[in-house]
Amino acid sequence: MSADIVGGARILVVDDDPGLLDLIEMRLSSAGYAVTCAASGAEALERFQTERPRVVITDLRMDGMDGHALFGRLNALAPTVPVIILTAHGTIPDAVAATQRGVFGFLTKPFEGRELLEKVAEALSISPRVDISAGSDASWRAGIVSSSLVMDELLRQARRAADNDDPMLISGPRGSGKKALARAIHTASGETERPFVVVRCAEQAGMSWEGSPLARALAARRGFLVLEDIELLPAPEQARLLPLVREPTLFSATGRSDLFDVRVVATTSAPLDQAIREGQFRADLFYALGRIALTMPALAERRDDIPTLVTHFVAQARGGAQGLAPDAVTVLQEAQWPGNIHQLRSVVEQAQSLSVTPQVPATLVRRLLREESERETAALDEARRAFEHDYLVQLLENTGGNVTRAARVAQRNRTEFYKLLARHNIDPGSYK
Repeated sequence: MSADIVGGARILVVDDDPGLLDLIEMRLSSAGYAVTCAASGAEALERFQTERPRVVITDLRMDGMDGHALFGRLNALAPTVPVIILTAHGTIPDAVAATQRGVFGFLTKPFEGRELLEKVAEALSISPRVDISAGSDASWRAGIVSSSLVMDELLRQARRAADNDDPMLISGPRGSGKKALARAIHTASGETERPFVVVRCAEQAGMSWEGSPLARALAARRGFLVLEDIELLPAPEQARLLPLVREPTLFSATGRSDLFDVRVVATTSAPLDQAIREGQFRADLFYALGRIALTMPALAERRDDIPTLVTHFVAQARGGAQGLAPDAVTVLQEAQWPGNIHQLRSVVEQAQSLSVTPQVPATLVRRLLREESERETAALDEARRAFEHDYLVQLLENTGGNVTRAARVAQRNRTEFYKLLARHNIDPGSYK
């Protein structure tokens, strides 16, 4: 067995038979694995979240939570972590049924030590290491700061996605780190000689194809092509992109067949299913991109990562406070973060630069969060007023300045409608 497969990999073993538990621990430990033991399903769940094993081995028949129930809970938390079930001869049909539900495999008791090690090595081969502190083989994700279980699961999916060239769709709210995830996948692919090219789809709007950002990117005919905000790509460019996504190595952008060495990765912060229903996005392009679909969680869904992120941002800063007080970090963990990681970084950097104490106090953090919330509210009010103004103007243009008809379309009475016009200093007579 190669050292790179073992490498101190963490294995969680679950069994309510102390003798068998000790035997499996001894065999795995002597092979170089780091072993964590649990005597029940409930204990296993606790150990799983703290130890983050790469493989779980569990007995099928246990008091309380049995192997079936434990697998269900583990699969909900981290479906890419392989689970091996131990069975007696009489429970083989149950084990086969478990395999059909997604269990990696099973071993029938009594089993030989060689058989156990072979099954564990097979499971590890599809369970990549994602802990950056565990060795250089996880350095591909160095740009993604996290320590939460939800991010461990996403990174396992990302690491496996790096091993092929299928198109990919990365969804997630703005500021959550979608481009950083794409860059990590590019690094993990081992093909970093292919340039990492980012095209902002919003820049395509109103441009001719020749000389557009997407056309320039495709002219090189090779690269790891990241299409930011794919939902904003104009319809003609969606049609041009579809053949490349369907067959990345053979694509005609000029009317002739050209060989391409391009992997397409699209990111979106919008619900594309709604855009498809509204006719704004092609369903065939969506399904072609979604051969691999990853979802970057909002910061509010990974609050356990906030202290780690804060430490990282503080270490990157130059000057200012040397850190945040523990209660200040607690305030950050309890905030809503509509702007996700980008917003957190901004608040931490402001707090450091403004603090007059060695550690940023919670009072300063609360003030900054309150001010940001007030700015967001003001920006929303301004956007709402601008929309309302443009809507009223459009109504009056469409109705020739007829206030009665315009008010009817807007579902307002004439008095309310006149008040709206007065609020925006709009004279309906100028549209007649």
